[in-house]
Amino acid sequence: MEFYSLILIMSIVVFAKKPDEGINCNCRRFNKYREDYKNYIKTVVGHIRSNIGLNEMLYLKFKDDSINTISVMEAFKLEKNYNNFKNNYFYTISLLNFKYTEILKNFLDYIDIILQKCKQFHERNLEEKFICCVTSLIEEVKNSKTMFENLYNAMAFISYIDVRFLFHGAIMPNVIIDEINFFLKYVLQKISENSHLDLNRHFDLNCLPNFHDSEINFKSLYEFQTVASKLINNLYQNSNVIDISIKNNSTTIQINEDDLYLVNLTCYKLKSFYNESIKIWYENLGFDLFLNSKIPELIPPIDPNINKNMAIEAFNILRQESGWKTMEHINIVYNGKLFSVDSIMKDPIDKMNFQIKKEHITQLIRCRYTEIIKNYHVLLSATLSQCNSYANRFNYNCLIKFFDSVNKSKMMFEGLHTVLITLQNLTLWSFTLWSHSNLQNILKWVDNFNSLLKNNEFSQDKFVDHNGIKKTEIIDKKCEVLRNLRKKLYIYLKSELSNINTRCNMKEHFFDKTQLENHFKYLASTMNTSYNEQSIEMHQKAFKFFDEFCEYVYKSCYENLGFRKVDRLNKSSDDILIVD
Repeated sequence: MEFYSLILIMSIVVFAKKPDEGINCNCRRFNKYREDYKNYIKTVVGHIRSNIGLNEMLYLKFKDDSINTISVMEAFKLEKNYNNFKNNYFYTISLLNFKYTEILKNFLDYIDIILQKCKQFHERNLEEKFICCVTSLIEEVKNSKTMFENLYNAMAFISYIDVRFLFHGAIMPNVIIDEINFFLKYVLQKISENSHLDLNRHFDLNCLPNFHDSEINFKSLYEFQTVASKLINNLYQNSNVIDISIKNNSTTIQINEDDLYLVNLTCYKLKSFYNESIKIWYENLGFDLFLNSKIPELIPPIDPNINKNMAIEAFNILRQESGWKTMEHINIVYNGKLFSVDSIMKDPIDKMNFQIKKEHITQLIRCRYTEIIKNYHVLLSATLSQCNSYANRFNYNCLIKFFDSVNKSKMMFEGLHTVLITLQNLTLWSFTLWSHSNLQNILKWVDNFNSLLKNNEFSQDKFVDHNGIKKTEIIDKKCEVLRNLRKKLYIYLKSELSNINTRCNMKEHFFDKTQLENHFKYLASTMNTSYNEQSIEMHQKAFKFFDEFCEYVYKSCYENLGFRKVDRLNKSSDDILIVD
C-alpha cells in the first residue's frame, strides 16, 4: 500500500455508528475514488496526446533541469506507470501552453501588420483609408471571439484538474488561462462598445465610423497590443518548451503599399487563422467531448462519500454572497499559483469543476479562519494587558468588563462553528492532516472556545454578588483559565503559522499587540481628562474594539457567506454518506 493510503487510513474522519467499520469503509471508497479520478485524467491526457499532430512537435524540445533537453517527440512516447503519467501530464500541459502562446503571438502579429498600415494612413493624412483600416481591424478583432472562447474553455477545463490530489508534493504547469482571458475580455469589450453605437451619428455614407472614433479605437488597439506583447514575452520566457527551428514569421507581410489591399489580405488570413486554430487546438483535441461527454470514461467520477448534487447547490448559494468580498485581502496558494477570491468564486460550480472548487473554497476558509483566530488571540492579550496596567482598585473592574467582551464573542464562535459543521456534514473538506484544505484543527479550536463560553461563565453577573461585592477569587480563577487557553492556542498558532505561506498569501498583516495597545492609548489621550479617567477610557476603547471585531467576523464570515441558507439544505450524515 502506498504511503498516501496509509496516511488516509490514519487521518480520515467519518461519522458512523461503528467507527472502525466506518473508517475502513470510507477509506476504501476514497481510495477507489482517487484511483478512478486518476484514470479519468489519464484518459483525458491520453486523448489529447494522441490527437496532437506530429508536425506540431517538430523542432520543439522540453527544457530539463540538467544541461540536456528532451525532444517533444521522444517525451510523447506512450508510458503506463504512475511516475511516467506524472511526466506525461507535465509534458502535455507544457506543450499546450506553448502552442496556445503561439496562437496568441500570431494573433498579435496579424494585428500589428494592420496597425502599422493604419498608422501609415494616419501619418499621411489619408483620413478615409485610416478610418477603413481601423474599422476593418476592429471587425476582425471582434471575429476572434469564438476562437478565444474555445481556447479559454479548453484552458478552463484543464485548470479544473486537481493536480494536488493527483500528484501530492509535485508542482505541475499551470495553464495560461489568465493570459487568454485577457485577450477574450478585450474582444468582448470591443463587441460591447460597438453594439451601443448610434449608427446614424457614427457612420457616413460609406458605412464607416467617424475619424474621431477611429482614433480612439486605434489608440485602444495599440495599448492592448503593447500590454499583450509583454504578456506573451513573459510566457515564452517561462515556458518549459523551446523552439529550435529557424523560420521566418509566418505572419510577415510587406507593408509598403498605400492602398487597402494589404489590410483586406491580412483580414482574410485572420479568418483562416481563427478557423484553423479552433480546428487543430480545440475540436481535434476533444475539448468539446470532454466538456459535454456522454462516454463513461470521459465523465468525471463522483466521490461516493459526497452527495455531489446537494454540495454543488450549496456552493452555488455561497459563492453569490457578499461576505467573500471581506476576504479579498487573501489569495490562496495552489500548485505554486495565487488564486484570488474573485477567481475562485466567479465561475458557477458544476460536476466538471467541483473537485477543484471545493478544495479552493475550503482552503480559503482555512486561511480566513486562521487569521481570525490569530487576531482573536492577539486581542485577548492586548485587552487583558489593559487590566494589568492600572492600580489595583481598577484591576477587577477592568477584568469584569474584559470577561464581558469575551462572553460576547460567543456569538462569533457559534457562527464559525456552524460554518465548519455545515461543511463537515456535507463532507466537503479534506480530512487528511497534511492537506491545505484540512479544517480539523480550526474546528478543534472553535469547539474549545464554544465549550468555554457556552454556559455564560464569563458574564458579568458571575463576578458580583447581590450586594455588589466582587467575587475576586472567581475572577482570578477565570483569568487563569483564559491565560492557560491562550498559551495552548499560542502553541497551535505557532505551528499553524510556521508554514502558512504554503497555503495563504495575506495582503494584510495580522494584528500586532504593541500597535493595538498604542492605538488604544492614543484614543484615550485625545480625551481632555485626568490620568485615571484616561486609563478607564483606554480600556473601554479596547473592549469596544474587541466587541466590534467579533461582531464584524460574525456578520462577514457567517451571516454574509450564506450559511443560513445552506443550513436548509443540510441533512443528517446518514443521508449524505452513501453506505454499502
